[in-house]
Amino acid sequence: MNFLYTLKAPSPMFSVLVITGVLLILFIILYFIIKKVDYSKETPKWLVPFLWIVDLINSLTRTNIGKRWKSYAPWFLTITIFIFFSNISAVFLLDNPTGYLIVTATLALTTFVMIQLTGMRSLGMKAYLKGFLDPFPILLPMNIISELSLPISLALRLFGNITSGTAISILIKNILDWPMNNVMIVVMPFINLIFDLFSGVIQVTVFLMLSMVFTSNKVKDEEKIYSE
Repeated sequence: MNFLYTLKAPSPMFSVLVITGVLLILFIILYFIIKKVDYSKETPKWLVPFLWIVDLINSLTRTNIGKRWKSYAPWFLTITIFIFFSNISAVFLLDNPTGYLIVTATLALTTFVMIQLTGMRSLGMKAYLKGFLDPFPILLPMNIISELSLPISLALRLFGNITSGTAISILIKNILDWPMNNVMIVVMPFINLIFDLFSGVIQVTVFLMLSMVFTSNKVKDEEKIYSE
């Protein structure tokens, strides 16, 4: 059974496709099941965790984004689910997609584009561009560098933290691999679960909150006031 802990997918794309495909199938099935739920009766207990997660994301988005929150909540929920399952994919014997810089860079760049489009939409193009000259026009190069450092920071932070957890798991695996092969088989699933699950939850929370905060910074103050 040692091969289970050395199994490697051919590329991060394999894991991404598997995770995306499985989640897509699960959510399609979940959609049809939820459609049959009678909301006039007591909410089924199995549905409570799903409702809690959706309500949490919606609440955080309303607080940070304001009246346009419905345009952003689906995106934040999507990256939360994808990054979480990517972070813990090693538990299911898959390569960890967020352990590859190309994957975290793609997530960071997508978020960066959304943040910039939010600024253009909320502030207007003139005010958005003028923001690069604040507080003094001479700071234009610094403001541009500061803005461009955002996706680099998001990508490297997620990549570094996930990679460090993977490295620690590999070190423990190598220590237990000889001469305690049988011990490794029993211990490693728990080691992977601890590092991948614990670190995975933390890192998805960090990425989500930073994405929300940076997006919120591009929204005009008057638009952040949400009312039903």
